[in-house]
Amino acid sequence: MDKPVLLIDTRNALYRAIFAVKADRRNTIKYHYFTILLRQITSWANMYNPESINIFWDAPRTSVWRRKILPTYKDRTNSTYVEDISEDLFKTTAIAKEFFKVMNVRQFEKKTMEADDLIYSAVTMLHPQKTIVVSTDSDMIQIPFNYDSCTVYNPTKKEETKIPNVNPVVKKAIIGDKSDAIVGYYGIGDKKSQKMLETPSKLQEFLQETGRDVYHRNLLLIDLSLNPKLLHNKLYVQRKMSKPVEFDKKIINELVHKYKVNGILQEYADVIAPFEKLI
Repeated sequence: MDKPVLLIDTRNALYRAIFAVKADRRNTIKYHYFTILLRQITSWANMYNPESINIFWDAPRTSVWRRKILPTYKDRTNSTYVEDISEDLFKTTAIAKEFFKVMNVRQFEKKTMEADDLIYSAVTMLHPQKTIVVSTDSDMIQIPFNYDSCTVYNPTKKEETKIPNVNPVVKKAIIGDKSDAIVGYYGIGDKKSQKMLETPSKLQEFLQETGRDVYHRNLLLIDLSLNPKLLHNKLYVQRKMSKPVEFDKKIINELVHKYKVNGILQEYADVIAPFEKLI
């Protein structure tokens, strides 16, 4: 049986790593955020035994192309529920990128693109080869909905995401997405939209009555297949996938000491050594 390709929504994973460290009062060694990120990645690698590990980064939130369609897209300015970890995130991302250059993984990052844009491009390019996407982003479920070679693993729920029986893009285009500050139709929630989509004629009647402007705008924001740079993204991913990777133990050790990445040396066999075995 062919090994799958592991595709990681890395900023998404790093958020969880940072919050996990902050929440763990028993962390007497004070493990570095990057060490916790590696723990996560190696656990997924052990679970799926992938052919390769691929790291996907988001472009800065303020620069993503969707903001041209909706200026308030992913605006967290008025959020009072989430602790500001932007400084920790920025510093750890820079450190992680240096490490991953010499850890037998491929990194993907492209101007104005979010990780899910590039992950979608990778899946479409690799299909029908088996791919595993690791993310808690609900937008990712549209990928296996359209490509049966793909599986989405939710690391928070610790389970593979079930494929819905109705189109998740259309459903979210009607409901909206609070996490991304995308507004849907007033009074339409999960239950009403589910019933509407189970009978296509009801959707058409609803859109005729309420108008299609919100629906069409939300489709452009949510549907990964409508990315205006999809072809460019696929070519970019293809070029990156064709390039060799490297593992350099010496540089890794130098980076550990340079950035004082606590916990890595104590857990080297578990969080670093597995990367050496990758192709």
